[in-house]
Amino acid sequence: MKFALQTQERRLDLTVLPMVNVVFLLLVFFMLVGRVGPKEELDVDPPLSQIGQTESGHAIRVEIDRSGIMVLDGRKVDTTELIIAVSDLLRQDPATQIQLKADAGLDANLLIKLMETLRLIGVAKLTLVTEHAT
Repeated sequence: MKFALQTQERRLDLTVLPMVNVVFLLLVFFMLVGRVGPKEELDVDPPLSQIGQTESGHAIRVEIDRSGIMVLDGRKVDTTELIIAVSDLLRQDPATQIQLKADAGLDANLLIKLMETLRLIGVAKLTLVTEHAT
């Protein structure tokens, strides 16, 4: 009688084992493939940097692709719409931080002009997002 219980318990262990393996493999798969971070609307390849710091606090991200198309909060905007939106955000919270994620191939003069405009409307903290060079 004791042997029958042991074989029955042993069979239960063997039927659960493949399910545990599948769940573990799915977990590993999603950890490797999954991405944690904000969704990016544009295909932007930021410039490389040797020294950097990690993001701190909440910031509004503006993405600019190689051709100068800008995205703010998931919608395409032109320079005027961007200035109006940022001005509204600054009225609500003067400490609003702006992160510019610009493509490395973007004309530097366009980027500098945009950064100067944002500073003139009152952006106190403006960060250029780069990728760390290995």
